[in-house]
Amino acid sequence: MTRMHTWGKTARRLWVNPASLAYLGLVLAAVAFAVGVSLFAQGPDASFAGIWMYVTTAPVSFLFLLVNTESTWFDVLSIALSALIQSALIGALYRTIRGRRPASPRHPSIA
Repeated sequence: MTRMHTWGKTARRLWVNPASLAYLGLVLAAVAFAVGVSLFAQGPDASFAGIWMYVTTAPVSFLFLLVNTESTWFDVLSIALSALIQSALIGALYRTIRGRRPASPRHPSIA
């Protein structure tokens, strides 16, 4: 088995499951909300929309907040990396909880 095949299989196990995909959808919705509010809304509360990106990716994203940079690219990368890290952890937890189920018989007997 090649190294790339192993990485691809591991990535699929961690990120392609219902729990991880739902979490990534939630993060994507928070990012879309923050971008939409920052582009189209005006007012004193519009600047607080970006907090939802950090809330949905907490606690990992809070570690990136300790690095005090004024770079927008760093913020974008920290949100993306936080979402991927937490999604992988959720995927691993999902696989652990789900575990291996015994194979069901193809032809169940009628009792």
